[in-house]
Amino acid sequence: MTRKRCGIAAIVLAAVILAAGGALCYRHFRQAAQAVIVEASQETAAAETVIFRQKDERWKDDALGDSAYHMADSGCLTCCVAAALQMQQISVDGLPEDADAGEVNQFFSEQGVYDGQGNLQWDVLEQVTGVSVLRQDAAELPEGALDEYLADGCFPIVRVKMPKSGSTHYVLLVGSKDGTYQCMDPLQKKEQIVPLSEFRNQIYAVRVLESQKEMRQKR
Repeated sequence: MTRKRCGIAAIVLAAVILAAGGALCYRHFRQAAQAVIVEASQETAAAETVIFRQKDERWKDDALGDSAYHMADSGCLTCCVAAALQMQQISVDGLPEDADAGEVNQFFSEQGVYDGQGNLQWDVLEQVTGVSVLRQDAAELPEGALDEYLADGCFPIVRVKMPKSGSTHYVLLVGSKDGTYQCMDPLQKKEQIVPLSEFRNQIYAVRVLESQKEMRQKR
């Protein structure tokens, strides 16, 4: 192979590796969805936020089920679910009340919540946890719904895109301030809340956890 061809092959290989790497972190929704810009219509004080970082040394190398993916590269959604369960005080048989992201991932792995690609299967999650999950594309979200969820003590998990790479990512809305929602972002290096404006205030889908017991009481 000539030096020129070697150079071309190296460039192609690098591009493939980068593309694969960008896909590792965030694959949990495959369908395309329309981006919606959201602004808070009322101020909701950020709750005493539970922050889980997917690259935490305690669980960053833990696999998602039997897949080749790990918390460090693909655990943002699991971190959000774990934080929402704890902040909303939703009890799950088999998990301690203060279960951290590593314990939730282990439980999900043992219960078959992930598919072979490490994607979280919501139907299975509902079956094994007794938790109901409201699932909506952002375009279907009623006006003011996010504010209502927060006012009711529910913390929506929203799908966003990373500003530079365009990769899909998940953050947990924990409050609002100055018209912007505040987020628990599992990719932050420090334990801190960040504004949704870091993701251009654009969301693509929403997931809200609620215990089935609470739903029956409301009815």
